[in-house]
Amino acid sequence: MSLYLPPWNNTLEPSQNNIRQWLDNLQAKCMPVEQSRWNQSNIDSLFYAGSQTFVNRYFGFQPTSNASQYYFNLVQQPVNMITGYQRQHRKSINYVPTEGSDPNTTDQYTRLMTHVCNTNGIHEQMSKAYELSAISGLVMVQPYLDYTTDDHAQGELKLKIWEYNSFLVDPYAREPDFSDAQYMWFQEYISKQVARDRFGERAQEVSNMVSAPKAYGNFYFLPENYNMAKNDLLVLSYVWYKWKTRKKRLYSRSQNMFFDFAGGEENLEKILYHIEDMEAVTVEVPCWKLATVLNDQLMYLGENPMGDIGVPAVPVYWNYDPHVNQYDLRVRSLVRTMRDANFLFNYKVIQNNDIAAATINAGWKRKSGAVANEDNLKKSGQGWDIIINDGYEMDDVQKIIPSAVPESDLALAEQMAKLVFQTSGIDLENWSGQNDKMISSLTMMLKQAANLMVFQKYFDQWDYAFKKVGSKLLQLVLYNWNAAKVGMLIGQEPSPHFFSRIFAKYQVIIEEGLLTPTQKNFQAQQMLEINERFGREVLPASMIIKDMNIQGKTEIMEYLQQQEMQAAAVQNEAQNIQHAFEEMKMKELIAKIHNQLSMARERDSRAESNVGLFEERMSMISKNHALASKEKMAALTALLESIQKFGEIETFLQANNLESIKYDDEETEKISRQQVERTEASKKFMQQIMMAKPQQHTQEMQGQPQQEMAGQAMQ
Repeated sequence: MSLYLPPWNNTLEPSQNNIRQWLDNLQAKCMPVEQSRWNQSNIDSLFYAGSQTFVNRYFGFQPTSNASQYYFNLVQQPVNMITGYQRQHRKSINYVPTEGSDPNTTDQYTRLMTHVCNTNGIHEQMSKAYELSAISGLVMVQPYLDYTTDDHAQGELKLKIWEYNSFLVDPYAREPDFSDAQYMWFQEYISKQVARDRFGERAQEVSNMVSAPKAYGNFYFLPENYNMAKNDLLVLSYVWYKWKTRKKRLYSRSQNMFFDFAGGEENLEKILYHIEDMEAVTVEVPCWKLATVLNDQLMYLGENPMGDIGVPAVPVYWNYDPHVNQYDLRVRSLVRTMRDANFLFNYKVIQNNDIAAATINAGWKRKSGAVANEDNLKKSGQGWDIIINDGYEMDDVQKIIPSAVPESDLALAEQMAKLVFQTSGIDLENWSGQNDKMISSLTMMLKQAANLMVFQKYFDQWDYAFKKVGSKLLQLVLYNWNAAKVGMLIGQEPSPHFFSRIFAKYQVIIEEGLLTPTQKNFQAQQMLEINERFGREVLPASMIIKDMNIQGKTEIMEYLQQQEMQAAAVQNEAQNIQHAFEEMKMKELIAKIHNQLSMARERDSRAESNVGLFEERMSMISKNHALASKEKMAALTALLESIQKFGEIETFLQANNLESIKYDDEETEKISRQQVERTEASKKFMQQIMMAKPQQHTQEMQGQPQQEMAGQAMQ
């Protein structure tokens, strides 16, 4: 009679009554896929650690002479080269403003996160996650707040790395950040003392629990499962599952957009009071809930206690292809590509060793009784003779020539060794530049960058994961830290928009920074090359020395700064002397200009006096005209008298002669007047030129360097 199990109702949430059935159902959903991932990742980890016993059994290879213990590990070097490069070129988290938000706020975000990452080892944890992803294919990184350190009130930001064998995840997630996953199950083993510390309010209940990991441990690739009979540990599970919840949000009718807000009802009332366009609405939104299970006891059930940060963990992987229908190929590591080549290399080396060990490589071949002194055959060095007995030939005694491994086998072993690096995509020459010892740091970086094109996909994936981690770390800060702690860490008061989710919009940028000695040395080399390219000291020595990895840096910096201060003082003194010289030249030029202006004013005054003389002369001319009129009247009287005496015709002839003389005098007077007017007009024109020229010189001197002004003044 078969037992019929009805399908599980996926709409039910876990509770203390159904928690074991709920976990079993969750495990049954994803175990076929995750079991394949666990198995392949376990083999990859064994290869990296230095064991291929499992593969030897899988391929039926059993070397003789107990040679199965020999393992020549070639997969570590390619993995360590890539992870080592990442460690030397670590990238930092930067926040930039978007949607017109406040740049001062994002600068404070960057300053705060840089301090947290440097203090709490965030960069080291991420490097470890990258390394584990290259070895096993997939790990999970979870940001959290640690309340067991110095700050028991608000906690310290930390990263928890879940190795490949400590989690189950929705195998049908397609997004690179697993945002479309429906559940994540993390499991670890802890002692009772640690459990009592974590669940202090239920410490008595924890003390009564029985350590039975075999009954509750579902992740059988964890190392604690290999000693289940002796360990005294409890099984702790964190099960995250996607659910729905109702949440208050702000809605803007004019923009038709929803916004989140920080704080409680008091902060909500302030926002609604100051922003009339906003109104509070309750909407149904997706959320991630947490079920914490210790052995089979449900210790916590609810939303994320650290705030709504979305997916609780970030995946870090090497190759993740959920569209592949073969389960063991969905997640692949860097070691996976080198496993076969490394196995064949070991197989060929062990086989060549067996060939060499299976033959006699030293001694003599001889007929019985052919050598008189056989003990000498076992000796080495000079002075030992081998005597051939009578009746035997020299050919009856021959030295055994050591047998050699065929060159084809040696070449095949060498080919397998090279194949390990070829399958991994690493070219040692491009990575090390060993054929050219005199190359510059920039050339070295270019060569490495060219070889890294093969791995650009993986570095981009790691940057994307770090970007998600940076976003979640900041959200944990905004949900759990107050302004006092933030101000203490960044050394200034947080901006008014620091905790606002309406006006503080940001984008996370992952960029390479000065986090490692290698990065600092590269920057120093680039600064030196900049000075060489420009042919002058663009950057001072004190700026270059501070990034070099040398001892006694403080003393060197102080000495260089003193030299730079002395050089700056000498330069300032030279500039002061030059400025004084130029000032004297300027004063000399101004004096010459004043002299010319004085001469122009003198000429102008002379012109005015000339005008007075002209007016005086004009008055004399008017007086002369009056006298002439008087004389004309007298002449007219004399004319009338002459007519009576001499007759009319002779008198008029003489009168015409007088008129012609008059006209000649008036014309001469007119010409003289015009000459005087032209002379005065030319004087006024020269005066205008002399008045305009100093102003023009002054304007030119204001727009030109002082040295050119002095040169013009000298001219």
